[in-house]
Amino acid sequence: MSAGDRVETAFVPTARHWLVAIIGFVLLLAGGLYRSHQVLFGAARETAEQQLQAVAALKSQEIQRWIEDRLIFLSQPPGSVMSQHFARLLQQPGDARAAAGLRQRFRYLQQTIPEISAIGLHDLAGRSYLADPADDHLWDDTLHQEAVQALLESRRPRLVDFHRKAGREGEVVLDLLVPLFAEGETGRLIGYALFEIDPARVLYPMVSQWPVPSATGESLLVRRDGDEVLFLSPLGRQAGAPLNLRLPLDTPGLISGMALHGVGEALAGRDYRGLAVLGVVLPVGQTDWLLVAKMDDSEIYREARRNFAWLTAAGVVLMAVLLLLGRVFSAALQAREQEARFRLLAESGSDVVWLYELASRRFAYVSPSVQAMRGITVDEALQQTMADLLTPECHQHLDGELERWIAAVDTGQEAAASRHYELVQPRKDGSLIQTEAVMTLITDAQGRVTHIQGISRDITERKRAEAELRKFLLSAEQSPVSIVITNLAAEIEYVNEAFVRTAGYSREEVLGQNPRILQSGRTPRSSYEEMWRCLSRGEGWRGELFNRRKDGSEYLEDASINPIRQPDGSITHYLAVKEDITERRATEAALAESEDKFRTIYDTIGDAIFVHDVASGSILDVNGGACRMYGYSRKELLSLDVQGITADDPAFPPQAARDYMRRVQEEGPQSFEWMARGSSGRQFWVLVNLQIFRLSGGQRVLAVVRDIDGRKRAEQELQQALAEAKALNQRLAEAQSQLLQSEKMASIGQLAAGVAHEMNNPIGFVYSNLGTLDHYLREIFAIIAAYEAADSGPCRDCRQLESARQLKLEKDFDFLRSDIVQLLAESRDGLERVAKIARDLKDFSRAGEAESQWADLHQGLDSTLNIVWNELKYKCTVHKEYGELPLVWCEPSQINQVFMNLLVNAAQAIPKKGDIWLRTGRRGDEVFVAVSDSGCGIAPEYLHRLFEPFFTTKPVGKGTGLGLSLAYSIVQKHQGRLEVESEPGRGSTFTVWLPIEARPRPEEGTEAASAPR
Repeated sequence: MSAGDRVETAFVPTARHWLVAIIGFVLLLAGGLYRSHQVLFGAARETAEQQLQAVAALKSQEIQRWIEDRLIFLSQPPGSVMSQHFARLLQQPGDARAAAGLRQRFRYLQQTIPEISAIGLHDLAGRSYLADPADDHLWDDTLHQEAVQALLESRRPRLVDFHRKAGREGEVVLDLLVPLFAEGETGRLIGYALFEIDPARVLYPMVSQWPVPSATGESLLVRRDGDEVLFLSPLGRQAGAPLNLRLPLDTPGLISGMALHGVGEALAGRDYRGLAVLGVVLPVGQTDWLLVAKMDDSEIYREARRNFAWLTAAGVVLMAVLLLLGRVFSAALQAREQEARFRLLAESGSDVVWLYELASRRFAYVSPSVQAMRGITVDEALQQTMADLLTPECHQHLDGELERWIAAVDTGQEAAASRHYELVQPRKDGSLIQTEAVMTLITDAQGRVTHIQGISRDITERKRAEAELRKFLLSAEQSPVSIVITNLAAEIEYVNEAFVRTAGYSREEVLGQNPRILQSGRTPRSSYEEMWRCLSRGEGWRGELFNRRKDGSEYLEDASINPIRQPDGSITHYLAVKEDITERRATEAALAESEDKFRTIYDTIGDAIFVHDVASGSILDVNGGACRMYGYSRKELLSLDVQGITADDPAFPPQAARDYMRRVQEEGPQSFEWMARGSSGRQFWVLVNLQIFRLSGGQRVLAVVRDIDGRKRAEQELQQALAEAKALNQRLAEAQSQLLQSEKMASIGQLAAGVAHEMNNPIGFVYSNLGTLDHYLREIFAIIAAYEAADSGPCRDCRQLESARQLKLEKDFDFLRSDIVQLLAESRDGLERVAKIARDLKDFSRAGEAESQWADLHQGLDSTLNIVWNELKYKCTVHKEYGELPLVWCEPSQINQVFMNLLVNAAQAIPKKGDIWLRTGRRGDEVFVAVSDSGCGIAPEYLHRLFEPFFTTKPVGKGTGLGLSLAYSIVQKHQGRLEVESEPGRGSTFTVWLPIEARPRPEEGTEAASAPR
């Protein structure tokens, strides 16, 4: 074939060719990205390892140097200041200078090394010196004992590892034990010093400080403790005090656990949080500690991920360009396939695809799924208009919307975009369905709308589900209990308003958080473990949780947690319904306690308690007191009625019991005495109190029965004894009256001579005055006779009248006239004195007068003083110091007897010449009368016997011994008191205290009148 015959044909790639090219490019791109990933991430890890190696080495060396520095600085060689002072203190425990020197040394060390929090000295026997008493017992545990034993054996300083200080929860310390040697004696160990070091001051900051900028870099100390990894320093990325966190040594991926197993220094794994990290673990010299320096993978590979993302984006862009070119070439193929795919899609789906022609107002196309949605065939649907498709209300609304929309598109105000409508359509059977329609306007070449293309979907079930969901949401929001929904990672996705009120957190604060933010630490770990075991098995869990609110207060919740399953059975979320039962538990506890108290009181009270049915009177319940009182068991009492426990006595018929039951309903509580009968037949008196109360929705009668049989018998015996006592009191009163009168008469008899002398004085001068008056009258009568003779003479100037005048002058008539008046006045005064003495004697010696009245104590005291004056005036001077006294309710004659006894005793106590003071006054509702003398006084051993009957300190024959006893009983009868103060050689004071208005004694009734004002 010649060249001219050859026909060159061009290569036209097909869709398959482009598919092969795209696959090749994707493989090439994937290989390049993989290699780039290896290079970028490998370089990032190598850089991080170098940095972590440097930080770990630096930290390990710093900690080792810190320990060596403290060992060197705190070591005490023989002859050191501390050793010398301690040696002297051991020899002389009370050596103040040695103690002061040691304390000064302690202060210097604590100022030089600020991390030293306490210093203690101990001898070889373990006794502590100069330690704070509060810390003295804190170094006596097994850890310190083992360290001390090692120190004594090695004679070298020992470091006591991290530990919690006993008695101080949460405080972590290190202890350094340093041996102390005696001066001048090589090798003799005398004790040791204990330096308590607070790692929080220097060591922890040294460990935690990161030397270069890093968001996640962290260094910490750990050591092996059995089969666990113990974290010795504070955690920078998680709350927790040192020594609190322990993790199993075999925890998968734990870098500190792998290091303790000897895997290596640079390790990739997980930290205590469970997050992916890269770490370097190095040992700390002279200790069992490991220094862990780590960084999160998120920080290490951040830059690598960013660079890799840029490379990936560039590859994607190249691939997108290639795809765009392929799309241009495959457009024709797609156009041929598009119609077939569209028809297949429209007719195979459940949604109804339709095309509505505006010119004919008929449907140009309706997919076959219209029959399933509306119950009509495609041919029937093609014959319908838009009005036939919708309910009248829905069509009216949609028709207006479409007109405005089409007008806006035709005028160019809007583009022919899509709109969503929710419509109500009738089915062929007349039922209504809710549909969602997505409508798009189709325009012609001139931009005018010619068709409406739409896709309709039956959303009846969805609307019903949405309504149910709204009901659920409203119920959840309005629920009084807390509702929490989390995903499978335990991240909160929903909380209701009750949760917000209970926990105190807003929705924004808790969404995305783990529910552990509510943990208070009081819920046992076993509860959480059981909860997750149940949830991991797809089962629900219910229990109680102690949680903490945002404000720090704690509350108790009854929680029910269940998995949420999807229709296919997979679990996607967890639903927690929780109720705050703090107050309910407190109420239940208080109610239980109250019920226990009530039941204890109910069964242990001595009274019997019966609960009766109102209608029948039958016994419904009894307490333990009823069983003990009646001698029946509870079961036996419940089988009896009221008559069965009532005495066989006609005075207590069954009708009377029924009457009381009726009265308590009509009139209220009833109280009466009743004769009861016990199981042994014993009949006894009881006091019954009835009251109506409600129980279990009905009325009941509560009967409280008290055994008063002993009281009734005692009352009978008491009445008999009272009658006998009244008769005896009557006899005693008569005897006392006689004794009082006898004592009065004895006192009058003793004072008879003085009284007679007091009466003789005025009688004597009255008698003398009468003789003088007789002489004066004779002379006056002679003068009168002379004047009468002169008056009968023949003239007035006769000698007889002159004789009469002369006689008048001789007799001194003017003197007689004035002296007679004076004589009569003196006589009258003397007679009044005699009358007063007689009156005072009469008042004083009145017998049988025992009526109380309002009396003036000053008047009675002066009257008594007048009677005994002859006994007093030759031996003493009486001084009156009267205060203002109101009238006093008393028996005046008996009170005067008391005054006389005290005055006579006071006079008799004065040997020769002395003084008596009478003082009166008022204090509150009482008055007092004090009689003091300057006599010989009373010996102290006699004071307590002064008021005993027949006791006297006078010589034999000088007293009966009844005066003070009688005075004491009189004062007591008046509800007063008689007090005595005496000092031998200086005199005595007797003070009578009387109430102004004595309270009436029971036998007196209320006859005492109110005090006059």
